Amino acid sequence: MTRYLESVIVKIKDLPDDDLAKFIDFFHVNDRRAWLEDASGRVILGEPWAGMTAMERRPERLEKRFEMGEATVLVLKQPEPAIVAMFEIQRDGKPAILCFNWRRGPRINYLPILAQGAIGLVCLSFFLSLWTARRISRPLSELRDKVVKIYQGDLALKLSENGEEEVADVSKAINGLTENLSLHIEGMKQLMANMSHEMRSTVTNIGLSLEITEEAFESVLSMQPAIPERERILRNISQARLELEILENMVASGLLGGKLDLRHEILEFDPLDFSSLCRQVIDRHSNRAAHGGISLSGQVEPGLWIIGDEILLDRLLANILDNAIKYTSFGGQIELALVSGPDFLTISCLNTHPPLTDEQLKCLCLPYYRVEQGQIQGSGLGLYLARRITDLHGGKFTVENDQQGILFSIYLPLPNENQFQLSL
Repeated sequence: MTRYLESVIVKIKDLPDDDLAKFIDFFHVNDRRAWLEDASGRVILGEPWAGMTAMERRPERLEKRFEMGEATVLVLKQPEPAIVAMFEIQRDGKPAILCFNWRRGPRINYLPILAQGAIGLVCLSFFLSLWTARRISRPLSELRDKVVKIYQGDLALKLSENGEEEVADVSKAINGLTENLSLHIEGMKQLMANMSHEMRSTVTNIGLSLEITEEAFESVLSMQPAIPERERILRNISQARLELEILENMVASGLLGGKLDLRHEILEFDPLDFSSLCRQVIDRHSNRAAHGGISLSGQVEPGLWIIGDEILLDRLLANILDNAIKYTSFGGQIELALVSGPDFLTISCLNTHPPLTDEQLKCLCLPYYRVEQGQIQGSGLGLYLARRITDLHGGKFTVENDQQGILFSIYLPLPNENQFQLSL
């Protein structure tokens, strides 16, 4: 740069003041300046940057000083870092100094820049990792949620077989598994329905045979009242009738469960006096409860109507009371109540059974589950059918521990006027 300036000085040092002024103006581009000072430092031509005059180029601002050929180069410190090149020339026989000035940018401290870059790189890596993890985990989360639904019994749910190869392979395997399970379960339900249907005929025949036997024995008794084994035979006939009733109920429950699961049952939803149906079911179970030393009471709000299948709703109430009578000890109490709310009919059945565990409450409505295995006769389908019938009528079935025992609650939706009119 100084060689260039020296060559420029050779050409311009003898120029008239006007031409030198034009050169100085021409030199003023961006952050360059040129000006002429006399020996005392007074500016004769041009305009220096602020802080660049002879008076302001004081020693404390001087960072470095170089002698480069005919030029003296000053490197000035902050606040206005700059380089000033000064050449001594003669103007009109008097000494003068031609000054060239370049601004220097501020010193760059690379440490903060590197620190900021490192922080930015870490943040970018973090968000990139988060995005990658989210992209990878999203299909796994969706897969997990759907598998939980399948575990809860929704075997009809199909998983998407698109996406990453590993996830797609797992989805295909689970879909195949649920399909096979569904086929086996449907086959088992069909088998149970067929077996129940066949057993129903057998149970009916046994019942007819028992009635014929009972009538024949009564005929014999009318002719010979003093038969030695009379009491034992009558007791056995009574026990056989009781066992046959239990068996008939089990077969009927199995057949109804199979029909509902296989959707073979044709539902007939009609307007129904539900209050009257509740009283009838309570009356049917009163003798059985009294025979077991159980107090059965009913609080039925009159005049409550519903739209539903009468046979299934009768079975719903009967199963609830059957279960309560089976699991209520001698001297216990059963309370069945029917009340109306704004949108639902509420059926509550409270029996004085000791509290159940959370696991027992959770499994109580599963098919073939019984709290006291082997101690009480039954098929384990009663509460399962009650819940299924409730679901088919758009209701809600709950069971929970109460301070007085076990509380079953059934909520069935009330029909609005339009639904009621359309059903008539």
